[in-house]
Amino acid sequence: MNEQKTSAAGQRYRVYQVVGIALAVLFLALGVTAFVVGGGPVIAAIAIVGGLAVLIVSIVMMVRS
Repeated sequence: MNEQKTSAAGQRYRVYQVVGIALAVLFLALGVTAFVVGGGPVIAAIAIVGGLAVLIVSIVMMVRS
């Protein structure tokens, strides 16, 4: 029974990591779009740095688990 509980918890964290990667890609796309459309380099840089941070954390947590 303990084994089932662990695998269910592992699956939940895997879903969180995949959602984090999806959000990171969204932030990166928004950053590039903001720069191309003319939102300014500061807005684009904030979105890109945020997206990269979320992507790195998601990948690191995926590797560690």
